[in-house]
Amino acid sequence: MSKLLISIAMEAEAAPLISALKLTPSTGLLPSALPFVSYEGDNMTLITSGKDAVTGVDNVGTIPAALSVSHALATGDYNTVVNCGTCGGFIKRGMSIGSVMIPTVGAFHDRRIVIPGTKFEEYGVGKREVTNAKAALVREELGYVGGCCTTGDSLDHVPTDDAQMEANEAVAKDMEFASIAQVCSLYGVDLVGVKVVTDLVDGDKPSFEEFMENLGTAAKSLQETIPKVIEVLAKK
Repeated sequence: MSKLLISIAMEAEAAPLISALKLTPSTGLLPSALPFVSYEGDNMTLITSGKDAVTGVDNVGTIPAALSVSHALATGDYNTVVNCGTCGGFIKRGMSIGSVMIPTVGAFHDRRIVIPGTKFEEYGVGKREVTNAKAALVREELGYVGGCCTTGDSLDHVPTDDAQMEANEAVAKDMEFASIAQVCSLYGVDLVGVKVVTDLVDGDKPSFEEFMENLGTAAKSLQETIPKVIEVLAKK
């Protein structure tokens, strides 16, 4: 029987959800050489990116996200990935602190590979449509917005990032989703993203300040939201 794989980067984001879903630590799914951590529950697995051995902080960004999900999909029997976590939201597209969105598109805003006469620029942006019936059902039944979640490996953003985020028509900005969308596309597995806004990309406060202020609230929001998402997915 196939199971649900839940991917979430940071331990602070994951902790309330692990408690709410009554998950327990597990071994054997991911290579021991990698820092990722897995938890098991009733027909589901949750993986986090673990801690960096050098600095002791959470592993965040596209590389840990893609590695952890790819290894899990190669090892376990999963037909759906739920990537949940925090994001920056765009005021101009109706987002506010605490807003939840279910992406319909994943794209990168910081992979600039401009070589005239080739498709490397398109490859760098790496747009992936996320239009599977499961994600659509979650959006419809829970009343969340869709749109593009644009992904990069920096918490802040520079003018060239801003230009690409606008070209992506971004509703939310994170550090994982587009990379996981590519992995799920390779494996032919359905992806449902659940992103909670902690900071406003086009607001007047530094992203890191709002992120730290609202991380705990966003984690509690995920604790409340993800069980609802799982309940909807069970209908499929």
